Amino acid sequence: MIPNDALINALRGLDYHHKGQSDRMMIYKKRGDTKRALVRRISLHEDDAARILLRMAGMPAEDIEKFITSYHCEEH
Repeated sequence: MIPNDALINALRGLDYHHKGQSDRMMIYKKRGDTKRALVRRISLHEDDAARILLRMAGMPAEDIEKFITSYHCEEH
């Protein structure tokens, strides 16, 4: 499980900024582009959901796996 704050910080590292929110989602937009990322407003995200979101945001697959495994190492 990936914390919401960590996922948002990863998006900010990819040059996304907060654009708005709805009842269940937070909207992040990439600066200088039309790409948007929708982050669910929950405290913990499933690993697969985090992978999909980060892949769509443009993070390389190798970096995604490092990001996810770093949170699994901290849990134990």
